[in-house]
Amino acid sequence: MSDEKISNAMLKNLRISLFLAYTSVIRGKKSISAALIVIMIMIFILLGFVPSILLGLTEAMNKQTVENTFANIIIEPGEDEDYIIGAPLLQERINNIPGVIGSACHYIVPATVTYDENKAGEDAKTTQVLLDSIDPEQEIRVTKIHQNMVAGEYLDESDRQKIILGREISGGYGAQLPIKSLEGVKIGDEITLTFNNGVQRDYEVKGIFSTGWAFADIQTFITEKEMESVLGVHNRASEILVKIEQVGQEERYIQELRRMGLIEEKIHPWTDYMGMVSGITESLGKIRSMTTGFLLIVAALVFYVIIFIDITHKRKQIGILKALGIGKGIIINSYILQALFYATLGIGLGVVAVYFLLIPYFVRYPLDFALGPVSLVMTKELLIIDSLILFVVAIIAGFIPSWQTTRENILKAIWGR
Repeated sequence: MSDEKISNAMLKNLRISLFLAYTSVIRGKKSISAALIVIMIMIFILLGFVPSILLGLTEAMNKQTVENTFANIIIEPGEDEDYIIGAPLLQERINNIPGVIGSACHYIVPATVTYDENKAGEDAKTTQVLLDSIDPEQEIRVTKIHQNMVAGEYLDESDRQKIILGREISGGYGAQLPIKSLEGVKIGDEITLTFNNGVQRDYEVKGIFSTGWAFADIQTFITEKEMESVLGVHNRASEILVKIEQVGQEERYIQELRRMGLIEEKIHPWTDYMGMVSGITESLGKIRSMTTGFLLIVAALVFYVIIFIDITHKRKQIGILKALGIGKGIIINSYILQALFYATLGIGLGVVAVYFLLIPYFVRYPLDFALGPVSLVMTKELLIIDSLILFVVAIIAGFIPSWQTTRENILKAIWGR
C-alpha cells in the first residue's frame, strides 16, 4: 500500500473517530459531561493552586531577604581585614554604575543589650545582638526598614544615643522569638548597650519596626556617626550593601565590581546568605512535587471512573459499531478525543477562573503568614505544565476503559452480558 493510501486511510479513520466523539458528546448524558468538565476545572485549579501558594511563600522569603536584610549584593572586607577602607569613596563609584539603585555602608559589632524597666537591677532583661549602623539617607534607597515602623520613628542622620529595634528584640508587636526578646520595650524607654570594646552607653528607643520576617526583625540600628564615636574609626565599613534594579542580575554586577578593582574584598550575592531559608525553599519544592503527584493520581482515577461508567452505559453501542465493521482503534480514538475535549474545556475554564477570580482575590486578600502577606504566584510555565499533564491524564483515562470494552465479544457487548 502506497504512502498516499495509508495517509488517506488514517485521515478517514480520524474523521470517523471525530464524528463518533462529536455524536457521543452531543447525545450523551449531560450530567456526565458536566461532571467531567467540573472535575477537570477543579483538578486544574488544585494542580496550580497548591504549587502557586508554595511559590508565593518562596517569593515572599526572597523578597524579604532582599528588601529588608541583605539587598542584592554584599561587599565585605578581605581576609585579615576588619573594615573596608575608604568606604565613602568606594560607595560613590558603586553608585555611578548604571543599574545600581543605591548602596549603604554598615558597621556591624556584637553588643549586649540590657533593659531594666524599674532601674532596680533586679528584673533586668539582657540579650545579645549584632548592632548595625546606618546612614538613614543612604539606607532608605537600599532597604525598606523605614517603611515598616510600627511604633515611633526611623532614625535621622543627626541622632545620637538613639536606637531602633526590630520587634523580636523589643518583645512586642507579635514577636515570635522570646529567647531574643527584651520582653516589652516601648518607645522612649532607655536601654544600655555594652560594646565588645568595653564602651557602655545608654540609648533611647526611638522606633520599633516589624517586617514580619524574623531574620530582619532581630536587627537593631544606630546612626553611623554614633557608631564611629563608639569605635573611634571614620570612613570605613564592615559591609557595603548594593541594591540593583533587577533581581537575578547579581553576578553581572559582581563582575563589574571586580573590574572596578575590588579584588581583595569578598563580594557575594544575597543568595549566598540564605542558609536556613534555602533549606525551607527546598522543602517547599518537595512538598509541591508530592502534592502535584497525589493530585495527578486522584485526577486520573476520578476521570477514569467517570469515563468507565459512561462507556459501560454505551457497551451496546460499541458492540453495534464493531458489528458494523468499525475498527477497535477508531472507537478507542473517539473516546480519547472525547476525553481531550473535556480536558480542553476544563483547562480553558480553569484558566479563566485562575486569572479572573483566584489571582485578583488573593491580590486583594493575601494569605497572612508569619513572614508577611503571601499571594498566588501563577507562572505561565506552571499553567502550561499543568495543562500538558492533564492532557496526558485525559488520554490515559480515555484509552484504558475504551480499550477494555472494545476487547469484549461483540454479542456479549450487544446483549449486555
